[in-house]
Amino acid sequence: MGIALQQSPNVFVNHRNFDWGYDQDAIIALVGRYFSDFNGNGFYPHPDEVALRRALLTIPSLHALQRYIGGAEARGLAITGLGLAGLDEAPRNAVLYAIALSLGYPTSTDQRTQRVAWDIRARPGSAPKSSFVTFSERVGSADMHTDSSFYPMPEEQFLLYVVTAARCGGGASLLIAVDDLYEELQRSEAGREACALLFATPLPFRVPSVYAASDEQVEIELAPVFERQGGALTMRWRYDALLKGLAARPALDTPAVRAALDLLHEVIEQRAPRFCQQLPDDTLLWADNRRTLHGRADYTDAARHLIRIRMANRPNAERVGPSGISAD
Repeated sequence: MGIALQQSPNVFVNHRNFDWGYDQDAIIALVGRYFSDFNGNGFYPHPDEVALRRALLTIPSLHALQRYIGGAEARGLAITGLGLAGLDEAPRNAVLYAIALSLGYPTSTDQRTQRVAWDIRARPGSAPKSSFVTFSERVGSADMHTDSSFYPMPEEQFLLYVVTAARCGGGASLLIAVDDLYEELQRSEAGREACALLFATPLPFRVPSVYAASDEQVEIELAPVFERQGGALTMRWRYDALLKGLAARPALDTPAVRAALDLLHEVIEQRAPRFCQQLPDDTLLWADNRRTLHGRADYTDAARHLIRIRMANRPNAERVGPSGISAD
C-alpha cells in the first residue's frame, strides 16, 4: 500500500496505490448474489454475513486492503483516490459494504430501517444547532464524540467515505486519540479527579430520536465514560447525549458529575491534540471507534455528502443492542 504521505501521531493519510482491475465487478456481483434487495442502497446486517465475508476475502484487492488497514496499527487511516467516484450509488455502496465487511461486521444505524450505510448530509431546512437532530443531518460543526456511545455495545470501528467534500473549504475531519486526551487530563489535579469519577460512575446517555425505536420513546444507556478493555484505554463520549440523559435522570446530575463532564468537554474541544484535515472526494477514512474521538470543523455547504458504516468485531448474531440480523 505504500508509505504514509502525511502523518499525525496516530493518524495516517495514504493515496491508493493498487489497481482494482476487475475486482470491483466481482465484488458487486458477489454482494448482489447475497442481497435480493439493497434496502435503498443502505444494505443491512446479512444473516449469512460470516459466509459472505469469507467469500469476499478471496478477491485479491479487497483482501490486500483489509490486510493493510488491519495491520496499520493506527487510530485512524485515510486512503485518498479510492477509485469509487465513477460508480452509481448502488454499486458504490455495494463496494463500501464489502470493504466494511472485510474489516468487521457492519451494524444497522437505524432501528427502523436496519440500514448499514448511513448518509451524512444536511436535511433540507435543518439548522446548524437544531434541538436534537443528530450531527449527520445538519450543516455546521460536530463536537468530538464516539459513535454508538448510547448503545450497550459500541462498535469497535467505523468507515467514512467522502462522496462530496464541502466546497466552502470547511468540514475538516477531526480525530483525537483517547490516550492523548487522557495524558492531557493527567496534567492537573482536577483532570485526574475527573478521570477517576468518569471511570467509576455509570452515566446516562440518551439515544437521539432519529436512532430510537419510536419517536415518542426516551431511551437511556447507563455506562461509564472511560473503561479499560484488555489493557487498552477506551471511551464512549457524546456530550449532548449525556446532558440530555442527565435531564431525563436528574438524580444522577450531581455537581461533581457536572464538573467532571464540563472539564472533559473543555479539554476535548479546546486543548487535546488532534488530526485536522479536509479530506477530498473519493477518500475512505477508517478509525478505531473505542480509542478515538471524531468530529468535524464548521462548514456551510449543504451539498457536503459522506457515507458512514460502523463495524463490530463480532458477528451481529453475537451482539447485544439494537443492531442485529434483518432477514433477506
